[in-house]
Amino acid sequence: MPAVLSADEAARESGAHPVRSKAESSADRSPARALAAELHSLLDRIEPAGWSDERAREVRARVASVQGHLAVLVSENGSHVEHVAALTTLDAAISAALPDGASTGAAAEWVRFSHQIHPAYEALLREVAPEAASARTLRPTNYARNVFHMIGATTVLFVMHLLPNRASLIAMAASVTLPAWTIEYARRSNPRLNDWMMWLFGPVAHAHERFRANSATWYATAMTVLALISPVPAAMLGVAVLGFGDPFAAIIGRRFGRTQIVAGRTLEGSLAFVLFAWLAGIATLLRFAPDVPNRAVVALVAAVFGAAAELFSGDLDDNLTIPLGAAFGATAAMWFSGYLG
Repeated sequence: MPAVLSADEAARESGAHPVRSKAESSADRSPARALAAELHSLLDRIEPAGWSDERAREVRARVASVQGHLAVLVSENGSHVEHVAALTTLDAAISAALPDGASTGAAAEWVRFSHQIHPAYEALLREVAPEAASARTLRPTNYARNVFHMIGATTVLFVMHLLPNRASLIAMAASVTLPAWTIEYARRSNPRLNDWMMWLFGPVAHAHERFRANSATWYATAMTVLALISPVPAAMLGVAVLGFGDPFAAIIGRRFGRTQIVAGRTLEGSLAFVLFAWLAGIATLLRFAPDVPNRAVVALVAAVFGAAAELFSGDLDDNLTIPLGAAFGATAAMWFSGYLG
């Protein structure tokens, strides 16, 4: 059997520097929690950007290490180990998803492996280390989700533009938000409904959304808040900043990000967020609110506030915090520009 590495040893060998919170450090005292930390480190390395044969060999070695720890935890003393059911499920998921051992594996094979074992990882994480779940939640590269974000934002902007007044905007937002929260409640008490929802939205969903309110629900909630209290041009900027800043931050941050700043975010990703959110904001104002003065400045303030909201969202979903933060910044900038009397 290949040597079993701890999460820290694997990270040191790869040159990675995972951020460790106090909750994570205390969690590692339990073998099952240490395994969750090791698996987090493994999954975090499975990214199509920058993939190479060397990365594939490293990932396969890490998988062998995880399997070694799993074998210890569920073998002769398995009946006495806490969380044995979750560990057994994870072991089976890894064995079923593992690429053919004849080769190190192409990026697509390992991305598929990551997606297939993500639900089992999230289930184990929430069972053994709920206090660290937010810090260890993974958001792997998902280009379909990125495109969905941008198409969705563009669609919402045109719908907002076509609505005749604020009352209709409030009604539209509420008509989406109330059913969304009803479904969230229902799928918590109905595992079959939850499974079906995750299957239906699988191409654009993150694995952790099986256990938490999904991002679309938080997005709809943000839209309802903005419809109630925000100037319409500011609300539109909130939509544009989220729809374009967030996807490009993810794409560029994962491909080129080197300088860690907050909560695993990189300086490069945050700069990409501001740039593309700013451009989307200018385009939004030019198309839908051309009477707003100092459009470039207003859009830039919205982009910066949106990027800051992403960085400091903490346990809150950034599909809620980004549009609210961006709209707040845009409202302040428009007020200082004299647009709002």
